[in-house]
Amino acid sequence: MRSHTCLALGFLAAFAAMSCGGDERDPDVVAPPFTGGPSQQSPSNTNTPAQQTPESPAPGDMQAGNTTDPVGAVDPAMPAGGTSGEGGPDVSQLDPSTTPPSDNGGGEQPAQNTGGAGGTAATAGTGGAGGTGPTEPEPPAGRTQVFLLFGQSNMWGVPNPQQEDLTVNPRVEVLTLNACGGTAANTWVPAQPPLHGCPGQPGNGNQGPGVGPGDYFARTIADAFPEDTILLVPNAIPGVSIDVFQPGQQAYNSIVSRARMAQERGEIRGMIFHQGETDNGQQNWPGRVKTVVDRLRSDLQIGEVPFVAGELLIGGCCTGHNNLINQLPNNISNTAIARANGFTALANDGFGNLHFDLTSQREFGRRYGAAMLELLDP
Repeated sequence: MRSHTCLALGFLAAFAAMSCGGDERDPDVVAPPFTGGPSQQSPSNTNTPAQQTPESPAPGDMQAGNTTDPVGAVDPAMPAGGTSGEGGPDVSQLDPSTTPPSDNGGGEQPAQNTGGAGGTAATAGTGGAGGTGPTEPEPPAGRTQVFLLFGQSNMWGVPNPQQEDLTVNPRVEVLTLNACGGTAANTWVPAQPPLHGCPGQPGNGNQGPGVGPGDYFARTIADAFPEDTILLVPNAIPGVSIDVFQPGQQAYNSIVSRARMAQERGEIRGMIFHQGETDNGQQNWPGRVKTVVDRLRSDLQIGEVPFVAGELLIGGCCTGHNNLINQLPNNISNTAIARANGFTALANDGFGNLHFDLTSQREFGRRYGAAMLELLDP
């Protein structure tokens, strides 16, 4: 009996070894589905860094061109704010109201987070600490606008400035016309009267140079474009005829040369002009002004930029010349007139009854600015 029992136990042990020793699976048994989806790692990069929160950035782990970066990672070569203009990665191809489609063969992929709580990108502008959403994009950098100023003594400016006229706006600069102390000619300095002399160093006794329309013209333009830099290129000469500014003359060449210096920094946006006392009543004067303006536009390649001319002092020596000044818009394209009504003459004008006083020059500059703004493109 004992031998039979041992024999039976031997057969059972052999049978168990045959049934359990192999590793083949029953083809009828189906493994439960894998819900995690296939790995998004490429064969060459199997150590994708863990996603970072805004509180623990690891920018060194996010390399440009690495297709295995975590969802929401920002290319450090991209400027802050990304390309979408909303302060985060560019997701312009995705509908923000839906979950991005999954490519994991059936598994779910978490929706991309571009700025909510626990955001995934740590670069500036992607939501900030706490994940409160994308920040506003930075405003565009301001432009640099250039304006040419030329004519004779009322553009040059005769009345002395007061302290309020000497206030400096760091966004308004003037190209010096003369060498002044340690400052060479053709140097950019903060704009102050006298623009056509040594800025910030006015003369005495209302003999000029002093405040002209360019000073408050520049303030008006700067107020209208608070992000922009305003550059002034003055070229006024007291007591001269329009013939002095004709093409080929030294004054004309000076305007062109100095304007080109300004073009290295910005765009010529317009010209302001006050002249006519010396040419009072000459009927061909409007045509001669047109020659100067047309050639400046052509030689500087500035198209039909606005041109604003100012009337002469009403009640002064040369009131009748205003009839010719008011013909300019009919002769020169994109031209406006700055009116001189209500202005008063400079007291004890040593040059004759033809110059505006300080209060009038301040308002004249504002009127020039308003007329220019009517013609300027945004």
